[in-house]
Parts: sequence; C-alpha cells; structure tokens
Amino acid sequence: MQQLAKRNPLFAAFFALALTACGDSETNIYAQDVAEPEHEDHDHDDEHDHDHDEQASTARLILTEVGSEVVYVVAADDGDQVAELSLPAPVGYVYPMQGYRYAAFVHRDDNWVSFVDGGVWSEDHGDHDHPYAEEPVIMDFALDGVRPTHFTLADAGAAVFFDGNGETGDVAGVATFSDATIADNGLENTLQFATHMHGAAQLRGEHLLATERDAATSSTLPAAVGLYHLHDGMYEHELTFTELCPGLHGSAQNENFILFGCEDGVLLIDESTDFSASKITNADDFTDGMRVGTLRAHHHAEQAVAIASGQFYLVDPALAQLQPLGVSLPDGVSAVSYEFVLGGEAFAILQSDGELVVLDAHDWSEQGRVSVVQNPEADALTLIVQSDGHMAYVLNSAGEQVIPVDLEDAHADEPWALGFAPASGAWLGVVTEEHDHQH
Repeated sequence: MQQLAKRNPLFAAFFALALTACGDSETNIYAQDVAEPEHEDHDHDDEHDHDHDEQASTARLILTEVGSEVVYVVAADDGDQVAELSLPAPVGYVYPMQGYRYAAFVHRDDNWVSFVDGGVWSEDHGDHDHPYAEEPVIMDFALDGVRPTHFTLADAGAAVFFDGNGETGDVAGVATFSDATIADNGLENTLQFATHMHGAAQLRGEHLLATERDAATSSTLPAAVGLYHLHDGMYEHELTFTELCPGLHGSAQNENFILFGCEDGVLLIDESTDFSASKITNADDFTDGMRVGTLRAHHHAEQAVAIASGQFYLVDPALAQLQPLGVSLPDGVSAVSYEFVLGGEAFAILQSDGELVVLDAHDWSEQGRVSVVQNPEADALTLIVQSDGHMAYVLNSAGEQVIPVDLEDAHADEPWALGFAPASGAWLGVVTEEHDHQH
C-alpha cells in the first residue's frame, strides 16, 4: 500500500532531518531510579507487596505540550520528570498501545504517526511478574500515510485510519499493528480504498471492520461498513453489510459487539453470531440535527455510551435501544473528556467547569463527584485514565498542571506544577487487575 509504506526512504530521511531541526534534538533524561534487567537484584520478599503507591511507581504519564513537538515523560506517582523527547513535528493526539508500554503520536497535518517506548514494562519470571523502568526512547517504527485521523485500540493491537485527501487524489487506507510490530520495527498490515473518506476501523483478531464510501457522493463521511480478513499482510474484502450507516462517524467495541455511529442511530455488529449486523435507531428525544458522533465501550462492560450533540445515551445491545443516560449538565457546561474507568466498572465524565463525575456502569447511578479545578478556562481540561486502575489525571493547560484523582475515593490530590501547558497525554505502565469483573 503506497501511502502506508513505513520503509519509505524519503520518510526516513525526513524523519532524521526533522529530529535534527527541532532545536532540541537530544533526549534529556532526568535523575531516576532505573531497574535494568541484567543488573536487577531480586528481593522476592519485597516484590509481592503491591499497594497503590507501589503500583503507581511502575507507571508513567506521556504528556504533549500545546503547539509543540516536545513530549514529556513524568512518573505517575509523584509527577517527577523522567525524560523530555523531541518528535519531528507537533503532536495532535497521543494514544497508548494495548500493552501500555508504547505510545502512538498522531501528526495528522504532517502525514505520519510516531511511537515512543515509555520505558516501563513487566517481565514473566516464572513465579512472579517483575516490573522494569528504563529510559524512554523514540522508536524506529513509524507510519507514513495521508491524514492519519482515527486511532482505535483492541486486544490484538491498534488500527489507524488514514483519511486521504480528495484535493490531491490520495485515497484512504488503514494500517494495523501490535506491540510486537513496534518492538521489532516490523511491517504493518494494510488496507487501501479506492477513494478518500473520513472513516474509522476496528480490529478484531484477523478480521478488520472498516468504513466504505461511495466515491460518487459529495460527503466525505462513509455510509457503509465492510468486513475484511487478513491474508499475507493485506486485508481482503469479505462482505459489505447490507445494514447501512449514513453519515457514519465514531466507532467502538466491547467483548461481543462492534459499534458505529450513524445519523439514524448505531450500527451494531455481533461477532458472536458471525458478524451479523443490526441497527439501533435514535432515541425518541433526538431533535433535528442530532446524531451519534462519538462512542465509548469497554471489554468488561456490556453496555456502551453514545454521545449525540453533547448529550449522553446508553447503548444497550440486549434491548436494542438507545436511551438517555440521565446525566444532567449545568447550563453553559459541556463534557470535555469521558472514558470507562476502574476496569469497566465505572464511567468518568470531565466537565468544562472542572467537575469530574463518576457513574456506576451497572446501574448508571452517580458513584462519586470531585471538584478538580475551580473556574477553569475554556477548553483547558483533558482527562487521562489509568488502565484498569483507580487513578485518573486531569490536565489543566491554562494552569500548566496535572491533578491526580483517586476515582475509588473520589479525591483530588495536590496539583503537579509542570512548567509547560499540557495538551494531551496517555498512561503507560504495568497493568494489574484490581477489580472483579463479574457482573
């Protein structure tokens, strides 16, 4: 696939030049306790006492700076700076990979995706898993494609959807890859379309579900979803679902279902019944112009959350319906970030007024509420959540700070002063199962 060729020599040369031209082309590493695998002295009596503080010490936050190519790595337990990295271009968004060792950085305007090893991982030592912490590094693996936009994560790895560009004739495409691909600087699996589109893709093992657009239509949004199967590094088309999804935007997946947002509801694809498709229509209270544009789901949550014009709806596959979630925002207040937390047991909503609301994902009642930031500036807040853990982190770009929040205790800790304005971030570290997922 031409526009997704990672081993493009021109890209490699430009990548090297960009690193040199960033002004600070070096990786700055700050004082820290680093455990190197070949020199680690194992004290087995101490290794197995893992309270919250010890679990947090095996994690780091990857933070981007507003309008900058600089990436900061800080310890997730106290905010101490671990490293400062210069990527070849300003970052739009950052996402964790499925093993939470690597972070992906989307440079949409510069047509590539770069990756960083956060330096924290766990190794199987037989009778126990031992965590390690080393210097973060920029990886050689990178993706070169036109307008990378939607990044989605699954158990098998990640999918990046490249929108292409109608003005230049560049077509859309998808690249899928895993932690092992990044570590080995291997080749990604690819899919190329016949036209451009603002689309999305979800990876399901050897299958890929990706949007399809009729090139004769004027809208850049697709209206259908296709099923593809991996063969020798490329995805081959198996079928296009007859159930349409006009104005498709937004996708998510949980244990059994893959969901796509449509103008007329949610397209629901059930893998457990050989990828059968059905449509959940819009709720009765949808007004003209409302449509599902964002979806959130979790592997351990049976229901998903849809966002339509800033309002929250519950997607219930068992009942095949969309219904209001019952979240009431004050006048003039919007939801700025929202994610499943606590291993899928809860759902967190960060509001523009600095309130962080936690809902129980079983009955959707309010579980906790924390006033994190007082009188925040508009568009200043972003939320990072710990994978399957009890911590969340609110980024306040106007205040140049991070505020740790314990979701179980509904308590915000003292802010960490950063000295730069954080734009986005990701939690990387050793994932531990802290919650019982039996519903």
